[in-house]
Amino acid sequence: MASRSLLLSCASCVLLAGCPKPEPEAAPQLPSVRVVTVVRSRLTPRVAIAGVLAPLPGRDVKVGALVSGRVDRVFVSEGDPIKVGQPLAHVEAEPLRDRVTESDAQRVQTVAAAENARTRLARTEKLWKDGIASRQEVDDARAGLIAAESAVKQAQAVGGTAETQLGRATLRAPIAGVVAAILVPAGQPVDGTGTPVIEIADTRELDLRAPVPASRIGEVKLAEPAELSVEGVGTVAGVVEAIAPLVDTATNTVIVRIRVTNTDGRLRGGMFARGALLEPARDGVSVPRAALLPGDGGSATQIAVVGADGTIGHRAVTLGADTADAVEVLSGVAAGDRVVVAGGYSLPDGTKVEVVK
Repeated sequence: MASRSLLLSCASCVLLAGCPKPEPEAAPQLPSVRVVTVVRSRLTPRVAIAGVLAPLPGRDVKVGALVSGRVDRVFVSEGDPIKVGQPLAHVEAEPLRDRVTESDAQRVQTVAAAENARTRLARTEKLWKDGIASRQEVDDARAGLIAAESAVKQAQAVGGTAETQLGRATLRAPIAGVVAAILVPAGQPVDGTGTPVIEIADTRELDLRAPVPASRIGEVKLAEPAELSVEGVGTVAGVVEAIAPLVDTATNTVIVRIRVTNTDGRLRGGMFARGALLEPARDGVSVPRAALLPGDGGSATQIAVVGADGTIGHRAVTLGADTADAVEVLSGVAAGDRVVVAGGYSLPDGTKVEVVK
């Protein structure tokens, strides 16, 4: 019996030695999230704007021909600087010169006729005093003088018109600026109805007409600074010059005019610019836009916060103004809170998470 017990004990030991030991269960892997710690800082609220730069009203002029004929000379080229009154182009003026010559001759004739009528009146009045001429003859002579003087005035008016038309044959710059375009080259006819020939633009100052949502127009103030980014130029400064008094009901926006100084000539009319109106800086709390989550209504009104125990909790927030790379939060989070910026979109409240850098 003792031998049998010994054999059974040995067999048990062999079996136990051949069986693997059970491994301990692995800990479940936690969802990874990235967080940003909220801090109180100096904020510069921004109102986003975009639009096209253009010359000021009345500073982009198309000079037209007011006499008919053929443009025989163009004195300028695109990009040339222009002064007020500088000749730009010329319409052939031979018929106009002929009209001036004709009106001059007519004026000389009427002046001579008026002088002759004046002499006749003086002679007739003397004869009447001497009892030789009748009163009727004096009246007729006086009427002849009046008619002759009227003819002089008419001839002078015709001559002035002819000279004005001759002067209009030379197109001159009404403003100082730069030649923006040659619209009618030399050799082409114009009909005298104001057909644009040369375009001049004064680009020393430009305006950006930007639509701003009506809900944010209360944040915009006259003389408020603006920061614009222009492709190919870089960042330029501007200032709010005017705010439209009416809301465009089709777009629910208000047009704001931003004035940009361009004394160095780097900017061109027609350039597209985008940027922001800069409100006065103030202290506040902000979070990255990536931290915003859609709320019940679909708008971004929630933020996921990682608590001290490492679990997710969602909070409703009230948002303020936009800043350069974040959004102001008026309520819902405070300085020191850890808000999720990646990885926490679909995690429910109470989920244990691992914070990674």
